[in-house]
Amino acid sequence: MSLEDAGFCKKGEVGPWLESTDTTYKGTFPINTDGGQLSAGQLNPAGASGCQQIVESVRQLRGQAALEGRQVPKHDLAFANA
Repeated sequence: MSLEDAGFCKKGEVGPWLESTDTTYKGTFPINTDGGQLSAGQLNPAGASGCQQIVESVRQLRGQAALEGRQVPKHDLAFANA
């Protein structure tokens, strides 16, 4: 699923949208706050199964990602897809 398919931007506009949007964990639209699949991958069973996105979402919603130094400022809503 892409950002376009999820409705975060219009079809065909993801390039300009990404260029104008801060997607870091401190940005206005944080994406892959834990480094995503590439950082977990096969070394982590949860990452390899795709469950890592749910684990990270829960950590963000609970405010627990601050322990790892990657807490998003506004953490009352999360979106994950695997």
